[in-house]
Amino acid sequence: MIDQTFVLCPGIGPKTEYKLKSLGLASWKDCLDNPELLPFSKEKKAQFLDRLNRNLTALKNDDIDLLVSSLPTREHWRVLGTYFDRATYFDIETTGLSSYDSLITVIVAYYKGDLHTFLFEENLDEFLDLVENSELLVAFNGNSFDIPFVEKAFNIPDIGCPFIDLRWICYHQGFTGGLKTIEREMKIKRPQEVESIDGMEAVSLFIDWKNGNLQAKNQLIRYCKADVLSTYMVAGEIVKKAGISIGEINRVELFNSI
Repeated sequence: MIDQTFVLCPGIGPKTEYKLKSLGLASWKDCLDNPELLPFSKEKKAQFLDRLNRNLTALKNDDIDLLVSSLPTREHWRVLGTYFDRATYFDIETTGLSSYDSLITVIVAYYKGDLHTFLFEENLDEFLDLVENSELLVAFNGNSFDIPFVEKAFNIPDIGCPFIDLRWICYHQGFTGGLKTIEREMKIKRPQEVESIDGMEAVSLFIDWKNGNLQAKNQLIRYCKADVLSTYMVAGEIVKKAGISIGEINRVELFNSI
């Protein structure tokens, strides 16, 4: 799927991409094998083929960082579909909306089929170890929220792992609004006991937890886990909608695991 778009190349838009495909050039390899068919000037053809060569090498070497940075946001579903089972899906809970004066309370990550939980004043730093072992990070609204929070909280200049924001993949596929809005549209139903919790209540749960309420702590963790699994399920629906086979996702079984 990744090698079937040309808009990663400078000066190539949807109209030119359509023209190339109408000439029978459906993939990067097609263009590299048949350069004489390219309707470009000599200079543009050389630049185009050089970019395809670099990205084909990146694809063969699983250089996900280069692939993500090369593709426009609307095409990131191609990376998601290619590396769906190898991606790490994560979500954070915080005490507020500003990364400058708020704290991360919980991080949950779905990594290689298991949920991993990282908690305030317990093991939050260990999340960076998981990031170091990850190939691709996926979060909903991560560019605006999760990533800046993590970088600020851990005082790091960069998350250090390729990342794609599921929110904008959804947007370009016709799904707008927040995660809960999209999951309802996709008929994804999270457990009733965490269904009504939102960001504001998550802050209240954290306060209760720090005041000794263990039930509130567990409820906050379950809420974050539900968000992560919902992110994973929404991602699955998006790639399936694009015609990519990823196998069956057992929603009930996954939600029961929290």
